[in-house]
Amino acid sequence: MAAAAPRPLFVLAIALCLLALPPYLYLAPLVDGVQEAATRRVARLDQLESARALLTQRDDLSRRAAVFDQALGTHTLLRRGEDVAAVQADAEGDIRGALRQAGVTVRTLTVRSDAGRGAYRRIHLSVAAEGDAVAVTNAVAALDGVRPRLLLRSVHVHADTAEPAAAGPSFGRAAHGPAPGPVPGEDRPVTLELEIDVYADLAAS
Repeated sequence: MAAAAPRPLFVLAIALCLLALPPYLYLAPLVDGVQEAATRRVARLDQLESARALLTQRDDLSRRAAVFDQALGTHTLLRRGEDVAAVQADAEGDIRGALRQAGVTVRTLTVRSDAGRGAYRRIHLSVAAEGDAVAVTNAVAALDGVRPRLLLRSVHVHADTAEPAAAGPSFGRAAHGPAPGPVPGEDRPVTLELEIDVYADLAAS
């Protein structure tokens, strides 16, 4: 009995498998290469995004550093002038202006310049002023607001009291009663004593 002829469909399937085998053998490495390339691309995109974020943070930090330098840099501490006398005059003008605006009267203002390194100098100012309690408080606040160009080293405030009357004839005071005392709530003069330092950079003028 003769063997049955192979079915055409089975033969066709085998032929297709044999024909598809070489492309599959070549396609698998190609797919792996594409996947690796895609992975590297994603990693590079992540690195690029991280670099952009770092640059953004760097720019933000640079802006913040510039703001801090503008507010607290060396130029805000050091006064510049042609010489020590010019810096002293500038500092005295700021102090007198702040005290005058607060309603305080300057009694004395003395200046002492200390030798520094190179072009740097420290100028010490001692101020004695007088006014009522509100004016003195406003004066201290005004000077403190000029920091750090004016550095308050010490602040002393004390109320002036009237000296007691010397013993002597009453001249009829006993008949009319004791001398009237201070009126309650009356504003007494207050003395304000300040020690202020100013730093100068003569080389930057």
